[in-house]
This record gives sequence, C-alpha cells and structure tokens, in this order.
Amino acid sequence: MNRSLGIRNFFDANGYYLIKKLFNKQECKNFRMAMNKHFKLSECELKQKEIDSQTFVEPDGLTKNKNFWEIIFNQKILKVVREIIGDDISYTQHSDLHINLGAGKYHRDNVDRFYKKGPDWNEKNQDYKVVRVAVYLSDYSKSGSSLVIFPNSNKKETFINKLEFRFWNLIRLKWTSFFNKNKLPHIFLSAKMKKIKNSEGDCIIFDQRLIHAGGVIKGPYPKYACYLSYGAKNNEHTTNHHNYYLSRPTYLKEIPKDLKKKLEKSYLLFPKK
Repeated sequence: MNRSLGIRNFFDANGYYLIKKLFNKQECKNFRMAMNKHFKLSECELKQKEIDSQTFVEPDGLTKNKNFWEIIFNQKILKVVREIIGDDISYTQHSDLHINLGAGKYHRDNVDRFYKKGPDWNEKNQDYKVVRVAVYLSDYSKSGSSLVIFPNSNKKETFINKLEFRFWNLIRLKWTSFFNKNKLPHIFLSAKMKKIKNSEGDCIIFDQRLIHAGGVIKGPYPKYACYLSYGAKNNEHTTNHHNYYLSRPTYLKEIPKDLKKKLEKSYLLFPKK
C-alpha cells in the first residue's frame, strides 16, 4: 500500500492520525526544560508536589519562544500534514505551550464549534483543511498524559450525541466547582470514544473540528504538551481560522522577524493579502 494514501485514508475515515515517538527521550527532556524556563520554573525534572499540581498555559507559545520553533519546521510533521491536506500549507499561528492542562470538557478547536453551524461546516466551495498538531512531551505512565477523542466527529454528530456532550460538560463544570477536576473520568455512552495514552514524544494530528478532551492527569509528574496548527493555503477555512486566533489579545499580531524569514524560506508563511 502507498503509505501516504494509507495516512490520508485513515485520517479521512477517523479525523486524526497518530505519529508514535516523533521525538526521542532527550529531545522531550530538552523541550520540558525549555518550558520550565519559559514559565520561570526550576530547570530540572519537577514532580507534581513541587509545583502544587498547578497549570501553566502560554497561548501562541511556539510563536513567542524560539526554543520551540524547530517543532514548526519538523520534517516528519510537515510530511504527514502535507499527505493529509496537500502540499501547499501554511503555519496558522494557533499554538500553545501547556503544563498540566488536562481533564477538560468535550470541545472542538475550530472557529465554529457547533456541528453544522457556521462557515467551517460549509464545504461547497472548498474542503475544510485545517489541522491541529498535538505534541506530547511526557509519558502516560508518569503523568497520566492522554487525549480523549471521538473518531469521525468532524463529520458526524447525532442529536443524542449533542445532548450527551452538553450533559457531561455541565456535570464537569459543576464537579470542578467543588472537587479536583482530575478525579472525574471521561464517560460517554452514545458514541465511540477513544482514549490515546500518550508515550513520551508522540504526536497526534487531527481535524480542528474533531471533538476531544484532555485526559485525566494523575501521575507523580506533570503533563507537558505543545500544540500548533497548519492549513491549506488559499483556502477560505484556513484564512478564517488564522484570523480568528489572531483577533485574540494573547496572540502576536506580528511574528518575530527571524521566524518570519524561516517561514518564508520554508514556504510556510501565511499569505497576507
């Protein structure tokens, strides 16, 4: 079988694709230390008790911190993304750095998050070709790092599914008002739910419209992860996605000059009109 066709077929059928061990243990450690430095934490392997299980989040973190730029240009990531959405792609600047962000509600990462409502779901003129790339820098065995996904939920959602998503998100909201959010597991009855237990260095690429949630963090060590996004160039959905996130105050309106040069050289710069 043609490998690229296999990747594309799997993604089309499920809405996601998993790359195992994209980064090795030393690379993951280097990124964790860079993240500790970014958040002004001790540059050593920290345990949950040392940071009191706190959560740290930096929106547009990969754009802001040059220690993570190499992830944007990682050839294995770019190869799979191009096999999924086409050769001509751009970095959409939707990126984040996370420590201990987990046990979240069921949600989508695209602009129009309600199924079949809004421009993201109108593919009459152009197919939706915007993907989220999640890179996990810690292991399930040490942190409980995982991602809960609903395969094909970028293409299918029943009325019963919608009601159940709302029900469990309400339960989670009420629960977290009184209890630790990581004590409540993810449960779902009306659709297939898949829990991916991340190995250190794993990468998951998924359609921004795929329903997912951060898994429960329950290990002695923190969960480290970073996220970024690419979209097909000259695609209305990519433009919509890029502009939506840049409208947020936490995202850079002008990216660093050195990064801009690298993106131009690699043909990954978002084409501003």
